[in-house]
Amino acid sequence: MASNNRPSTFYATISITIVLILVGLFMTLFLHTGNISNILKQNINILVEVQDVMPESELKRLSDLIKNTDGVISESVEYIEKEQAVQFMSSEFGSLSEVIENPFKNIIKFNLKAEFYTEKNIKNIRETLEMEKGVLGFYYENESIDLVKKNLTNFSFIILGLAAIFVLLSIAIIYNTLRLTLYADERKIKTMQIVGATGYFIRRPYYIWAIKMSFIATFFVALVLGGVYTYAVYDNALLFELLDVRFLLFTVLVCFLLALFITFGAARTILGRFLKFSSQ
Repeated sequence: MASNNRPSTFYATISITIVLILVGLFMTLFLHTGNISNILKQNINILVEVQDVMPESELKRLSDLIKNTDGVISESVEYIEKEQAVQFMSSEFGSLSEVIENPFKNIIKFNLKAEFYTEKNIKNIRETLEMEKGVLGFYYENESIDLVKKNLTNFSFIILGLAAIFVLLSIAIIYNTLRLTLYADERKIKTMQIVGATGYFIRRPYYIWAIKMSFIATFFVALVLGGVYTYAVYDNALLFELLDVRFLLFTVLVCFLLALFITFGAARTILGRFLKFSSQ
């Protein structure tokens, strides 16, 4: 290949790298949506309101009943008196001393394992606990999980849309780069055709160029995604539990295959047309 197309090759590599980074971000979010949902489910508190005056033995029995319920994270079960709720609200929103009567109730809070956080299972737990003596109410939240999943999915597809735009841009740049290169190499190609060089022999340098560009672009994608993973894991303990390195490896592999498909496919199409035209 001609050496005077380096700026074009640089821009082609940059464009395909941007495509792969966007696709990588899309896949990272999309593949981790389930993990994010599970983390949210396990951190949403389920609250059981109990009577203000309740014997210690009854509280312990009720707490043990909750702990022994299938799917309950036993260490998450905690009894919180209404005075603690006032102190918490005061620390968050200022003094509540002007409130004559404490509006809160004593509660037992607990969390469920992600796979048990379903409407059916929560309904069964609710029916069981509401039959217990001293239980006043049962509260949980499910809409926020659905909203977060919906927003993550929407954001993922926005990134995918941007990636699709850059795919078109990168194909245009690759096409222009190869076209300029082929015109610069036209005399050399005609000479090879005259001496009987096969089509594969002529195409091979351009295929190698496409493969090299795919490797370079994938390398930068791996650096970017690996850097994001590493920073996230060391910066936040929750993300360490959330992120899965297998998804990272799978994403990088898919990005490499996509890069090969775009560059190799574009090179094959353009070279086929050029060689057909030049042989006429």
